[in-house]
Amino acid sequence: MALWKPKKIIFIGTQSPLLKILAKENETEVISSINFLESLAMRFLPDLIIADTLTSQDIMFIRKTERFAFIPILIAAEKFSEEEIESALSYSNILLCNSFVCKQEIFIQHLKAIMTKSKKLSSAKTSILVKKAVFYIDGNISRKFSRKDISNDIGTDQDYLTRIFHREMGMNLWDYINTLRLEEGKNLLVYTGLTVKEIAERCGFTTEAYFCNCFRKHYGISPGEIRNNR
Repeated sequence: MALWKPKKIIFIGTQSPLLKILAKENETEVISSINFLESLAMRFLPDLIIADTLTSQDIMFIRKTERFAFIPILIAAEKFSEEEIESALSYSNILLCNSFVCKQEIFIQHLKAIMTKSKKLSSAKTSILVKKAVFYIDGNISRKFSRKDISNDIGTDQDYLTRIFHREMGMNLWDYINTLRLEEGKNLLVYTGLTVKEIAERCGFTTEAYFCNCFRKHYGISPGEIRNNR
């Protein structure tokens, strides 16, 4: 396996869950506001820009800064507002990902591939569909839905959605969904007295058994063990 060559990353905001992970083997600059970005332009050319939120004006500012015009941008947030999604839809080379999912190893490897340019983000038209899918998942994670529900909502074919989602996000559509549902389930196990069956239903899993199997596979322990250790 080839040795990893450090890349340059700018973090806008200091709360990104990726900061500690990526700072271990990359050069990073952290700024608290988009207002400090221009001062970095001449001395630090990044391979990736990461933020927890960006307005349309912020994105426009980045893209109008010549040295940052084509740099990939990741917006990683716990929840996405409709305004934030609309802001990102008009621009290419921007990736949206839930801040919990973005810490998963499979997504980290995807970011590395993007930074080394061995993978490219989708065209603007295709990327719009993936962003809309991320927003749909974000707003409906606590209820049961299917690929068809997502594809109908965003106006595309479900098999096509599956393909482009994997290409853009570096992970399977249903793995992305289940990762979010399991995190919600873990929080409910720790902070509520709901039964495992009730939690499985609240998190959109079809059965308690399926929830338990996915939970053990993801976290290495059972839902009951999580609850007993809280």
